[in-house]
Amino acid sequence: MKKRAFAILLITVLSAGMLSGCRGSDSKDDGTEKAGKKDDETVTLNVILSENEQTKDMLNYFDQFEEESGIKINYEIMAESSYMDKMMLGLSSNNQQYDVVMASPATIGTILDGGWVQSLEPYLADESLTESAWREGLSDSMLSLAVVDGERYAVPYNMGVNILYYNKAMFKEAGLDPEEPPTTLEEVLKAAKTLNAPEENKYGISFRASREGNANTFLWAMLWMICGGSWEDAEGGIDYSRIGGKEAVKAAEFFSEFHEYAPSGISSYGYEEAQLAFQQGISAMWIDTSILANGVLNSGESQVADDVGFAAFTEGHAIGSPWMFLMASRTEHPKEAWKFLQFVSGYELQMEQVKSGVQTGPVRTDVLDDPEIGEYFDEELAEAVNYALEHDPISNYFPAINEMTEIRSLLAIQIADVALGEKDAQSAVDQLWKDVEELLKREGVIE
Repeated sequence: MKKRAFAILLITVLSAGMLSGCRGSDSKDDGTEKAGKKDDETVTLNVILSENEQTKDMLNYFDQFEEESGIKINYEIMAESSYMDKMMLGLSSNNQQYDVVMASPATIGTILDGGWVQSLEPYLADESLTESAWREGLSDSMLSLAVVDGERYAVPYNMGVNILYYNKAMFKEAGLDPEEPPTTLEEVLKAAKTLNAPEENKYGISFRASREGNANTFLWAMLWMICGGSWEDAEGGIDYSRIGGKEAVKAAEFFSEFHEYAPSGISSYGYEEAQLAFQQGISAMWIDTSILANGVLNSGESQVADDVGFAAFTEGHAIGSPWMFLMASRTEHPKEAWKFLQFVSGYELQMEQVKSGVQTGPVRTDVLDDPEIGEYFDEELAEAVNYALEHDPISNYFPAINEMTEIRSLLAIQIADVALGEKDAQSAVDQLWKDVEELLKREGVIE
């Protein structure tokens, strides 16, 4: 049975102001010149994509875009762990390699502080460049995910929230009620212990634990906010010292304890490996963003597609995890880049991806308000996402400052040390805040 409620609730939350992938890379080069030049008067845009189910599927629509617009797309697509460094290097060079890039909250601060992307305000204000139907289907909040001094810099592509994926068949085999999944971290830990059977190559839980690309910090952020963590101070500003608080210690403890019931080699897992362990019935639970749900519901990719359950966490906050598209500051083809931004965030692409089951985090109100939308979402997934979106999700789980990449690197080291038993959580968090405070003072972020 499917639910229409998903669309209604998500529209409400988005309108109110709400609201990572396999090894190596893939690219398409059809022999045209790099962006910045023309081949027989045909413009070619260089685009870099972070690989996930949605962006891999997006490639199927590039021919359509090229046919309709006359603009060719030269793309690179690679795992998030590799993507971040490649994308930022390509943007920061004197001769920018890309015209359009993707970004998440993990990198948006560095991108904006570096001046590597340009304001979209001139394009949004120009009716000759902006399709009215495209604009009407995006709420102001969705176009305000990356704002500096009142200027908007990004268009949204998708939005997820962290949820618990669990295997109902494995729960039943272990004597747990599959209709009563854990909804707190304490309950997840207890269930993971019960479900763990390494002698049978079955484990309680999988998750992002790798230091590569600071992947472990995304899970830590989820755990931190479930524990009540937040960057916000009493006045609504940012209090960086919260990263050294009791919630941070508790999150580091859960991160370490989950390792006891995880597959061998968990310390090298990014989201792809964690998802694969769940898809193959090796891990009984998995914590990650809801936009990855298609990978476990697709029977062509997942051995457990008929046994997947979804649950929201009932404590603390969920994190909103948007992916956005931005236009490089030095692109020589801004009008063509703007057409591409409208295409990837447009109704037709988003609705087709929803219908195919690939897109589980649409951001357009006209997609969410479509009468057929309720036919394309798993009921339990809808309920879990709705609950998370109703209970004050936080999208700026890492503040948008240039120093955040270094802060995440410091965090990745400390929580990995806790998981390895080289430090206890309290001393690791104490050292983390000491290092972060020193960094922020040195860079003039705090006094």
